[in-house]
Amino acid sequence: MTACHAGTERLPTLTERPLIALLGRPNSGKSSLFNRLTGGSAHVGNFPGITVDILTADVRLAGGAVATIADLPGLYSIEAVVDPATDEGVARRFLDRTGEGERPRLVVQVVDATQLALGLRLTRELVRRGLAPLVVATQRDVLEGEGRGLDLGALERAIGLPVLLVSARDPAARGVVLDAAAARLDAIASGAVEPPGAAAWDPDEVARAAYVEPPRRDAAAERRRTFTARADAVLLHPAAGPVLFLGLMALLFAAVFLVATPVTEALDAAIGELGSLASRALGGGLAASFVVDGLLGGAGTVLAFMPQIVILTIAMELLEASGYLARGAFLVDRLLQLMGLSGRAFLPLLMGHACAVPAVHATRILRDPRERLTAILVLPLMACSARIPTYALLLTTFFAAHGAWVQALLFVALYVAGIFSGLVASLVLRRTATRGRSLPMVLEMPAYRSPEPRLVVRKAGQAAWRFTRDVGTVILAVSAVLWVLLKVPMPGAAPHEPPAAAAESAAASLEATSLESSIAGSVGRALEPVTAPLGFDWRINVGLIGSFGAREVMVGTMGVIFGVEDADDEPAPLAEQIREARRPDGSLAYSSRTGLALLAFFVLACQCMSTVAAIRRETKSWRWPAFVLAYTYAAAYVAALVVYQGSGLLGMP
Repeated sequence: MTACHAGTERLPTLTERPLIALLGRPNSGKSSLFNRLTGGSAHVGNFPGITVDILTADVRLAGGAVATIADLPGLYSIEAVVDPATDEGVARRFLDRTGEGERPRLVVQVVDATQLALGLRLTRELVRRGLAPLVVATQRDVLEGEGRGLDLGALERAIGLPVLLVSARDPAARGVVLDAAAARLDAIASGAVEPPGAAAWDPDEVARAAYVEPPRRDAAAERRRTFTARADAVLLHPAAGPVLFLGLMALLFAAVFLVATPVTEALDAAIGELGSLASRALGGGLAASFVVDGLLGGAGTVLAFMPQIVILTIAMELLEASGYLARGAFLVDRLLQLMGLSGRAFLPLLMGHACAVPAVHATRILRDPRERLTAILVLPLMACSARIPTYALLLTTFFAAHGAWVQALLFVALYVAGIFSGLVASLVLRRTATRGRSLPMVLEMPAYRSPEPRLVVRKAGQAAWRFTRDVGTVILAVSAVLWVLLKVPMPGAAPHEPPAAAAESAAASLEATSLESSIAGSVGRALEPVTAPLGFDWRINVGLIGSFGAREVMVGTMGVIFGVEDADDEPAPLAEQIREARRPDGSLAYSSRTGLALLAFFVLACQCMSTVAAIRRETKSWRWPAFVLAYTYAAAYVAALVVYQGSGLLGMP
């Protein structure tokens, strides 16, 4: 049985249990091999910096011994000067501690067999450092698909180290690597491993001598060998490449909305039916209101938007596993250079569309500290998946009459707006707070590969589970607390409406409380003088406050508010309830202008405590989180004000 743990730079407890450290260049197949050896779920990708934290797992070796495997972040060199906070700095500090403790330790260097010379440069540095790694060459299937092989005997003699050739996709690779690791550990423990030599060999010459080709080249292998070159001739074309990339990304985000909407509507209807059943079973009263309006109206409403997040995860995994996202970094490098960043910043920025927290950690792949800080400061502007429920709700509420394709185009526009605002912010920051120029980008293009369905399904399942877990914990708790705050009157506050019949019990008092005189309602009304120019009322204000805990809580908050407000009516979809909401004078509370202003606010505001905490953790200062909150909320307010007032001047109702 394999136990997997993840923690930033967390070293296993020093015991007699052997430690096996997986080390390698980015894109070498290291994380894929780690997954094969452990059955764990380390992220698999074709771009430098996927592994940011050190993952560890316990595995059983031949003979019954248990060893701990550590998956170190990818690094190009252990000799070059780098920022200690980057991926390479983290891995190097881990290697600096390999001499501590008394238990046997083994470094397993993973190299890409198709780019052997690059991996051997790192091997030579390890040997010069006094390490004698076990070298594991991966991508055996790709190498054979190109009609090539490796002369392992010649390679071992040239570098003086044991070498394996495996494919991480082959289940047999697990036994081969673990058996070799066990034998190497035994040799280290018995003193049979001699200190490495001076490593005077040349990586390029050794690699050329190690490659062998079969006497007769297979026609299919030849076609596979040239596929990458032919595809790149189109996909990396200076003119067609960027257009195709932008078109593909736009299609991806549109598909997230179009494909998932029917499923979301079905889930929303199912949750509404469940609420009706619960209301009939509980017979009305506070208990029924708590379950139907508080729990199902809040957490249940958010849960209905899980399909969008799952589909986005699957799409990103397919693009990443295929090797195309590395090409995307190359294509946008010139644009990012103009904004003071480099193509290496592409991965964190793209990851920010899933979640800003791991994206902040992923900025460690940026070698320039100032460029890394810039990327951290603009990441909250990326349209993360937690914004999807709010975007989908507002588009369904205010633009359903315009058709699904108009909603899809607006959905794409929201993502483009986030990216554009991030680029503008980086341009300003690189000329002010984080002045400097980014380093040139050096990028290895991996071969195109077909994604492994098992890993894609696993990532989708993980995304669904994380979302469900958040709904079942944080959002459920927030919904329950909000229901109470909407039922309990603000102490000392005069009722906003004439109270119902005099209450004789605490329960009756709760039921008689006006929403606007409740604690939550009173806080929301106190903010109306500030937010009224944006078209926001007390309900939206309460939702914005709740969304600071987690962006998707905005939907749950509105669900609770309207569930409590319309408790006496038949259950209706939340979009319909918002669309039909009224002011005290009977006029409609919201219009399309309100929807546009709220979307503009959500594009720019940093509404996530977890992101703020991640920025604090990575920058080791409260200065930069405070700066992010200040500039994003100021920009969000101005943008919402311009959109609401400007659309009114243009005659929009």
